[in-house]
Amino acid sequence: MSHPLPLRPILRPLMPALGLMACLATGYSLSAFAQVQELTGVGAAPELLGAAPATAATGPENSPVATPVVAPAAVKAAPMVGDVDLGQDMDEAAAGQAASATVLGVAQKAAREAALEGAVPSTRKNAADHAMPAHREGVERAVFARLPVRVGLPVKRERLITLPSPAVLHVPSDIEAVARVEAIDRTIYVTALVPFAPIRIVAELIEGGQQIPLDLVANTQTAAASQELEVFIERGRGAQAASQASSAADEAPAADMVELTRFASRMLYAPRRLAVGQPGISQVQVSHRPVLGLVRGALVETVPMGQWRSAGLYVTAVRITNKSSQPLDIPLDNLRGKWLAVTAQQGRLGAAGSEADTSALYLICDRAFDACL
Repeated sequence: MSHPLPLRPILRPLMPALGLMACLATGYSLSAFAQVQELTGVGAAPELLGAAPATAATGPENSPVATPVVAPAAVKAAPMVGDVDLGQDMDEAAAGQAASATVLGVAQKAAREAALEGAVPSTRKNAADHAMPAHREGVERAVFARLPVRVGLPVKRERLITLPSPAVLHVPSDIEAVARVEAIDRTIYVTALVPFAPIRIVAELIEGGQQIPLDLVANTQTAAASQELEVFIERGRGAQAASQASSAADEAPAADMVELTRFASRMLYAPRRLAVGQPGISQVQVSHRPVLGLVRGALVETVPMGQWRSAGLYVTAVRITNKSSQPLDIPLDNLRGKWLAVTAQQGRLGAAGSEADTSALYLICDRAFDACL
């Protein structure tokens, strides 16, 4: 009688196959089994950033199964997170603020003060706000009697200031930051570029040395200022200043030819702060029309720029411009007129159109310029 074999040792090798058959019978697949394993693991993290990378599942024998993971339809990709300021730029910001805290000049301080007071117009896009009022017709007149003359300026519009006589201006070194100031003969042309609080400039009259302080200001209240302001000097003070200047000129020693020539050159080429009057030398009016034939045999243009007098000597500064296509050595011996001395700023002129085609001549005579031609 044969003994029955025990079933457990016989079925033990067949258990994996029986389990597989059971899975097939219940509708499962290896791929679904792999998906369940992957979705419950750490591999779901990339889905939060909107990525769907392919992953590899491992089977029972640690062999890779190339089955990509497919995210369920209900799971949506989360948006990418933007950059967050964690304070890493605080040092750079502090450095920028420290660099901006520089020393301001007189004009820049005036502009900042006007901005703090609310003088800067609103930046709203309104046509009425940006409409600039027209200049008031007519000429405003002011009399200087020791007190500074207030000069209101419209922003971005030029205003003319007429003085009793030609003057030299003393202005802050950074005036160009808020205004454009030019002086020609006895007229000052001023254009306010931005609103600013009052800024003091001084006009020093060349004849007599009288100084007139002018307080420039630009804000909303000065937008309707007239186009021209004419400044007068109080009669009593003007006569007194003229008499003092005349007596000072009489007491000052007369300038010789060298001093006169240097003075005329300084008035033409020196900065405004250095182009100041000199005791014993007074300005004389001269026509600024071109003089034909002043330099014989040369194709040049000559225009008188200014004339000054000291005692019995006159010096005239004449601008000379080469009109020829060839460089020119100025022939000082071929000048028309009866001159005691002639000096050239540069003795050689470049060809017409070059940067060196213009220079200046200083002609000295014992009479006025027109009388010495």
